[in-house]
Amino acid sequence: MFEYRNPEAILEVVLPDPDKKNPHGHTLADDFEHFCDLTGCPKDDAWAKLALAWAWTSQYRD
Repeated sequence: MFEYRNPEAILEVVLPDPDKKNPHGHTLADDFEHFCDLTGCPKDDAWAKLALAWAWTSQYRD
């Protein structure tokens, strides 16, 4: 069980393998860094990373 107010703990449940790559060869961390570079989103924004992880895992299911 995870804490609902802790995005890092939720991220571990949503994305148990942080080294998983999408069909383009990018990890979630790669895509999040690129997203932040383009939008100016702070790279330490755990809630934004969790939102991207949710969409990312929905798009790149096994």
